[in-house]
Amino acid sequence: MDSAFWQAATAVTVIVFTIGFFFAVSKYLQFRRRDDAKLAIDLFRDFRSDEFKAVIRSIYGVKAEQWSTLADYQRVRIDHLVDWFNLLGAVTRNREINENLAIETLGGPTAIRCWYRLLPYLRQETERRGFYCDHFEDFTRRSLAHFKVRGVPIWFSWGEERVELVSHLQQPDLKPRTMEEIRLK
Repeated sequence: MDSAFWQAATAVTVIVFTIGFFFAVSKYLQFRRRDDAKLAIDLFRDFRSDEFKAVIRSIYGVKAEQWSTLADYQRVRIDHLVDWFNLLGAVTRNREINENLAIETLGGPTAIRCWYRLLPYLRQETERRGFYCDHFEDFTRRSLAHFKVRGVPIWFSWGEERVELVSHLQQPDLKPRTMEEIRLK
């Protein structure tokens, strides 16, 4: 056998392996998109549940001085909501689901509104627990940046209160931190 035969066989083998590699990568990406969609649908179902909506409405009505006197059942319900937003923040940060999908469809505006209303509670619980709601805070910050770049106002209107949150939450004492800022402290 001469060297031309072996060179041709090597070239064919390299081509077959290259095609196989790209085929495997494309199948992996298809599988990943299908998982992303399933996870997004599951999160959306949770988010649109009546129980979830009731918790959100209940936190909107809490007065500033009432956060330290919440009943245990209220804390459990709020912690469930915070855990959900924390999970949403974690899966978007780790690119388990598309960030634009998560912000625009799943929970960006609601995360911003909830962050605004829950801020006294979140600070109180972070002080008490240490590690608490880091991914929620980071997701809220990314949501604010998303809507700020696009010039989309996010209003919080409840009773007499009406606040445009994208600009209001840019104040240093209110602004949610990025994950990098959180981890530095």
